[in-house]
Amino acid sequence: MLVAYSLTDNGPRTIDLAAGEVVPADARWIDLFQPTRDEDRAAESFLAASLPTREEASEIEFSSRFYVEDGAVFMTASVLTGIERGTPVLAPLTIVVSGDQRIATLRHEELRAQKQFLVRASRAGSGCVTTASVFHGLIEAIVDRTADVIEKVSADVDRINQEVFAKRTEKRLGTRLSALIGEIGFQGDVAAKARESLSSLERLVQFAGAALPAGFGKGANKNRLKLLARDVRSLEDHVMFLSNKIQFLLDATLGLLSVEQNEVIRILTVAATIFFPPTLIGTIYGMNFDVMPELGWSWGYPLVLLVMLASAVLPYLWFKLRGWL
Repeated sequence: MLVAYSLTDNGPRTIDLAAGEVVPADARWIDLFQPTRDEDRAAESFLAASLPTREEASEIEFSSRFYVEDGAVFMTASVLTGIERGTPVLAPLTIVVSGDQRIATLRHEELRAQKQFLVRASRAGSGCVTTASVFHGLIEAIVDRTADVIEKVSADVDRINQEVFAKRTEKRLGTRLSALIGEIGFQGDVAAKARESLSSLERLVQFAGAALPAGFGKGANKNRLKLLARDVRSLEDHVMFLSNKIQFLLDATLGLLSVEQNEVIRILTVAATIFFPPTLIGTIYGMNFDVMPELGWSWGYPLVLLVMLASAVLPYLWFKLRGWL
């Protein structure tokens, strides 16, 4: 899908395009979402430059994500998406700037940050009237969205922390801790992907400051780039702290599970120790020997029962005295 926008005093406005129609001259921004080959050709004609394929945009080396070709600046960032579906993924977002007047975005996943940017930019007084403001506003929306995700991870980690270290009185504690391990793993995955996304955004901002046309990095726009760089670095520090906390929670939860399992083993060991002497006595008197003097005693049976009871009670009292129970 290809959507073309003109830039007015009230922000971006959609230009109606018929199927197969070329991008009109008054368009300033085109957005491509899973484009067809015809849409690729229309976008390349609009930019006077070739667009990268999805495979090329997904490569991790710097030279494949940030370069200048045919007079256009290509920048690809990994954007975190899919949080609402519970399947967080990193989707490549390619931004192409051709001269001072044309910009294109190429993506293969729905990005909530871009929707938020369009809503914000369409408001009166948003100031989104140039390609430079579209570029800066879009990156700011992505950083804001990533910050929202990190804040949610932080809140979820705090909740998990309280559940892990709360005093426990209910049964089946091990089952609950096992479920928490899954939640901790999910939050760790989101935090790791957020950190990778922020790293790519930091490289994009640095490359933009050096490679974009002069109008993108002068005056107020230069200050916006500096502020973006500071925001990204501060978020990277925070997500690093969260990653360390998540690792601590994972270690603590595994440790508590080990303690819970050891408690079960301890109880079974004590029970086996308590019932071993009575079992031994019962086994002895269950042997089929002809000559066993106690078999003829009139008080033999109750006496043996008493000895068996005493042999069970004495170890129990000993364990209780030593604080092992």
